This record gives sequence, C-alpha cells and structure tokens, in this order.
Amino acid sequence: MSTSIGAQVKDSARWAFLRTPRSFQGRVLHAFGRHGPWEQGRPPLPPPPPTGMRLGTPDFVGIGVAKSGTTWWFSLLMGHPEIHVEYEKEVDFFNLRFEQRLESGQCTLADVEAYQRWFPRPEGTVTGEWTPHYAFNRHLPAVLKVAAPGAKLIVMMRDPVERYRSDLSRTMPTRDRNRLRYRALANGMYSNILLPWERAYAPEDLLVLQYEACVRSPLEYLEQTFRFLGVDDGYRPPGLTARVNASKSKLALDPFVVEQLVRLYAPDVANLVERHPSIDLSLWDHFSHLADPLVFPAPGT
Repeated sequence: MSTSIGAQVKDSARWAFLRTPRSFQGRVLHAFGRHGPWEQGRPPLPPPPPTGMRLGTPDFVGIGVAKSGTTWWFSLLMGHPEIHVEYEKEVDFFNLRFEQRLESGQCTLADVEAYQRWFPRPEGTVTGEWTPHYAFNRHLPAVLKVAAPGAKLIVMMRDPVERYRSDLSRTMPTRDRNRLRYRALANGMYSNILLPWERAYAPEDLLVLQYEACVRSPLEYLEQTFRFLGVDDGYRPPGLTARVNASKSKLALDPFVVEQLVRLYAPDVANLVERHPSIDLSLWDHFSHLADPLVFPAPGT
C-alpha cells in the first residue's frame, strides 16, 4: 500500500513540475547537476554502468506508437529473465532537439555512439528500449541503423480513432490539448508512418503488433514477441492481463467528429492492411467495414 501511495505522490509531483515554465524547470534541474536531453548540444548521458555489466548496442528498439499499450507490453517483456533493462523504458535519445541537430548537420558520430551507453546488461541477456515517438521521425531509420546495428524493431498499433481519443484524454491544460489535436490526428496515419522503416529494415526485423489482438490473446502474442527477440518463449510473466497506464476516463467525441476521422483514416488503414495482413480489422470497430472488398476495394484495384 505504501509503495502505491508513494508512486501516486511521485506522479502528482511530476505532473505539477512539468506544468511549470520551462525556464524554471531548467533552473531546478541544473541545481541538481542535470540537463535536458541535448540541452546546449549535450547528449543525454546515463550513470556509469553497474559493475559486471557490459555495454553494447541495443538488441531491440520499440519505435511506436503512443497510447497503444506500449508501456503494458514493455512491462511484460521486462519480466523475462533473459531481458534486462537497467534504466528506463523510454530513453528518448532521438528527440526533437536531436532531429534539429541532424537536419542542421551538427550531429556527429560521437553523438550517435553516446546512445549506446544507455544499454548495460549482464552477460547472456538482451536489452533495449521503447520510445513511442521514434516512429514519427522520418530521418531516424538511417540513423538507428548506425546507432543500433542489428537491433530489431517493435511497433504496436491501435484503432486510430481510439488512439486519437486516448491521446486527447490525457490530463493537460486546455491550451495544450488544442495544440495536441493536430499532432494526435497525424500520429494515427500508420501506413505512411511505417514506410521509411519498411524501406530501411527487412520484414523479419520489424514486428508489427496490434494492441487489440494482444489484449484478446496476450499469451499468444507475447510468445511471438519473445521468439522475435530470440529468448525463451515458454516464460510466463505475472500480471499478464494487468494493463498499466490505462485511461481512467475517455474523452467523448462528437459522432460527427468520429465519422470524419473514419473517413480520413480509412485509406491509410486499407494501405496498412495490404502490407500487413496480420492486422485483424474485425478488432478495429471503426474500420471493420474495410474488410469487405465490395464496400471498400483494396488499394490499386
């Protein structure tokens, strides 16, 4: 009980801190000897690796997408004795400031190599991270091929309309929510988002998961994920169905807005399923009608 209360207090304090002016946040962090990622050109650096662990490139990287159950799935992966993550789920190394440095030509090989210091692990284990916004960085596939050679990629997707609703259901000031609407809308265009990754990575190195399928049959898809990562797929983690970070309340969307979202997303969803037929449209209530070719012909027909 005390652990739960402590976590709630910590989350409340973090929520309050993140709503203070950025200048104030910076002064507080600097007082503790910390800097924001890529602040003043400094890459985010981890603490010294624990004794007995080796450094190396990550074995896997989760690239997306936000509000699609990634924290839940990552927590299940972390329970496996052959998977070790020393620091945190989201390294958030390749953030917007990194993108700006990359586009301006300021990024160096040393910057990219700094990423590899985030992945100490005991011998005989695999390690990685899952930063959901990586998927939306069109420059990142080529960079990640250098920073994490041989790493396998995982992406989990959710009904785009429900993902949009969940994104806007987060607790935030109204001003921030209004700004988020446009980004949240674009972040559901999965087919377009995945194209640069599909061009850079072989199909066997990219695992595309469907959130709703994982909820329906978590053991089946967890075994698939373990096999993809090359670890024992016979392991059964505790709390298999206990999802984390679930929204306590969902934002109500006007039926007209839902209708327009479905119209907007439908062509992208059709393209996605054409390339990834494992996506079960019957699990996406808003797009189950696309499974009927007489109602919505496949792209190119």
